[in-house]
Amino acid sequence: MKTIKVPDMKCIHCKERIEKGMAAENIKAEVNLDDKTVKVEESALKAAIEELEDLGFTPEVAD
Repeated sequence: MKTIKVPDMKCIHCKERIEKGMAAENIKAEVNLDDKTVKVEESALKAAIEELEDLGFTPEVAD
């Protein structure tokens, strides 16, 4: 799993937008509002980053 930091994920609505966006793109993601992270399989990393950007977030690859 790869971790993407999303520092501008600030509320439950942000978390839900990310979850819905990832699901729409068939990306399995674990979204953690407390840590402001999204975990995805390495094979989905590029698509997940693109989806986060499309949703208006600023993703940062953590590891």
